[in-house]
Amino acid sequence: MNQTPHDTTPVFSPDTLGFPEGLDFRQGLERLSERGEIKAKLLLVALSHFAKRGYDGVQVREVAEEAGVSKPTLYYHFISKEGLFRQLCLVSMAATAHRIQSIVKPLLELDLKDAAIRDEACLRLGRDYLRALQEFPEFTGFILRSIAVPSPDSGFRDLMPLVEKGLSPIGLFIHTAFGCGFDQARKEMLVYTGIFNSLVEEKLRRPEYGADDAEADWATRRWLRGMIA
Repeated sequence: MNQTPHDTTPVFSPDTLGFPEGLDFRQGLERLSERGEIKAKLLLVALSHFAKRGYDGVQVREVAEEAGVSKPTLYYHFISKEGLFRQLCLVSMAATAHRIQSIVKPLLELDLKDAAIRDEACLRLGRDYLRALQEFPEFTGFILRSIAVPSPDSGFRDLMPLVEKGLSPIGLFIHTAFGCGFDQARKEMLVYTGIFNSLVEEKLRRPEYGADDAEADWATRRWLRGMIA
């Protein structure tokens, strides 16, 4: 078997998914699937099923059949439905963390002590972060909720520290830009990301909703008002 149910190593790294080539999470899985990678095909099918039906509504047999493999093959690669979902979480979290790191890194090189530069950097972060979330809508709309508020019998809350680790570059930006302590920066990071996650969830509920740069600027200014108050 390829991993234990509680293995925290994603089966596909961001590099394997093709992020340096500009691919998003789903596109990376699609490319690997087209190359005959069974695990990628299973994750891709599972992503659609979990997002539509929730964790409890998904049957392993249906995922295996749509992927064109047997149940034993799925179990060989992921051990169980929980193992399959955990790997979906881990791969998506690694992809999201990679994207956030690439967004924040150039901002840390700016003169953030200058208020005007800092404010513009905050707006830039918000716009890029919202675009990144919309590259992985299932992560924000379903996977993240399943980790933060899991059903009683699923037990995915242990993945929450990995979510926070992936978001930590935003906390570092807040710490650097505003000179607050790391504990305060972590709290502000969770408030900040919560505001933006809500925008994407609204987009998932209402496809016509325009989660664009204007919305990102509104969310950033809303957060800044609370941060500076």
